[in-house]
Amino acid sequence: MASQHNDTELISRAKSEDPQALATIYERYSPAIYRYIYYRVGDAELAEDLRAEVFLRMLEGMHRYEDRGWPISAWLYRIAHDRTIDTLRRRSRRPQLPLEAWSETCEGPERLVDIRLDREELRRKIDELTESQRQVILLRFMGDLSVQEVATRMGRTEGAVKALQHRGLQNLARLLQANRSAS
Repeated sequence: MASQHNDTELISRAKSEDPQALATIYERYSPAIYRYIYYRVGDAELAEDLRAEVFLRMLEGMHRYEDRGWPISAWLYRIAHDRTIDTLRRRSRRPQLPLEAWSETCEGPERLVDIRLDREELRRKIDELTESQRQVILLRFMGDLSVQEVATRMGRTEGAVKALQHRGLQNLARLLQANRSAS
């Protein structure tokens, strides 16, 4: 609860356009938001751009933000989720392979292609999970959040989050195994 109280104070100062409060929010939540986005898009530059958009949207909308007892990170993850989904929809219409996949030669191009294919397979299989399972998996493992933090952000109980995580990981393992068996 101390973090919530701290967020409340930060939000109040940020709404008053206190640059230190805005910087604190960015420093506190930026790394996790980046990991969350990067995992979804798989492109470091794009993840950086989307993270910048998230915090720009935060700045633009801070005066409208209403503290409803949720941590500000819930709002930031919602913005990140929406921006990421919009970007993935646009990208699906015009698929492309990032140049960085071919520019790194330390492990050789064959190994880089294998790693990229494994990541793409995992990303596709995660997308086959239910929306709730996918969100829990991404927040827990890409967002590096605790069960309690995920429960708070999703408005669910910790038990529900644990159950979603368990079923999601089981389904993911089954989907990956089925894919390997078919290959």
